[in-house]
Amino acid sequence: MNICEQCGYYLKISSSDRIELSVDPGTWDPMDDGMVSLDPIEFHSEEEPYKDRIYSYQKKTGLTEAVQTGTGQLNGIPVAIGVMDFQFMGGSMGSVVGEKITRLIEYATNKPLPLILVCASGGARMQEGMNLFLLFHKMQLDLLCMSWRSEYIWIEFIAGSRKTSNFCWAFILFLGSLGFLLVGISSYLDKNLISFFPSQQIIFFPQGIVMSFYGIAGLFISSYLWCTITWNVGSGYDRFDRKEGIVCIFRWGFPGKNRRIFLRFLMKDIQSIRIEVKEGIYARRVLYMEIRGLGDVPLTRTDENLTPREIEQKAAELAYFLRVPIENASWGQSKVNVYVAAII
Repeated sequence: MNICEQCGYYLKISSSDRIELSVDPGTWDPMDDGMVSLDPIEFHSEEEPYKDRIYSYQKKTGLTEAVQTGTGQLNGIPVAIGVMDFQFMGGSMGSVVGEKITRLIEYATNKPLPLILVCASGGARMQEGMNLFLLFHKMQLDLLCMSWRSEYIWIEFIAGSRKTSNFCWAFILFLGSLGFLLVGISSYLDKNLISFFPSQQIIFFPQGIVMSFYGIAGLFISSYLWCTITWNVGSGYDRFDRKEGIVCIFRWGFPGKNRRIFLRFLMKDIQSIRIEVKEGIYARRVLYMEIRGLGDVPLTRTDENLTPREIEQKAAELAYFLRVPIENASWGQSKVNVYVAAII
């Protein structure tokens, strides 16, 4: 069992041994076993080229990559399982490792199947450059958006502020505000601080002051966005347990007294599901749950940008699961009723 008989120390265990211990005999079915890493940025070190290093680890471990993914049965229950192997380049995550895990998550979500991930990673595989970090974000979104449903339980994970759009806006605002601030300081010092970008010198009053103000304001907004991303504000989960008759809603807020926002109430107090739609330049579509004594509780973020079809389908499926009506929809009430009737 990979345990020292004298000191009780746990020894290393390979991914193949882990799979053999985890799933029922004869039920393991690997997925994407033929995917192998390439050399997207043609990384070459003084010791050994990246391609040669991959080949040597493949020959040493008998694996194609640092993770094995597939399906099997655990005590007769079908599951999707992914096991990382530290013996393959320290379990480092390259683009193939991330893609295999992402496909496993999507497969488990679509079936749906319980998902088991055994992590033994030494970090990111820097030989593949920035392409890997884009895949990290994709994998995280797939995990956050993965919902688990059964006859009696509905669990839906809510993505927070760690979105591609927020990363882009925070980065763009930081660079732009830094440029404005440098121009303002340059006018005050009467010296061009951005030497690589030739520009005409401006006077400090009033142009330089205005540029400095814009720069400082932009830095504050950028810092706010980076803080929400770091704290992942708005993320959490919704859990509806029809067997116990309990609903739990959890969200991460800003640090402080309300960092953890947790609501727990009885399912019998749910009166209806409501869709609020506002069209126009600042269009928004929000799904609410009306609770007796609490009022409307939002289930989706105002910036989630769901399509009309998606929010209709989500409202109809949730209303059917909770056995409550859809009321006060701002639009498409007849279509929603037809959809619920089709489900029933």
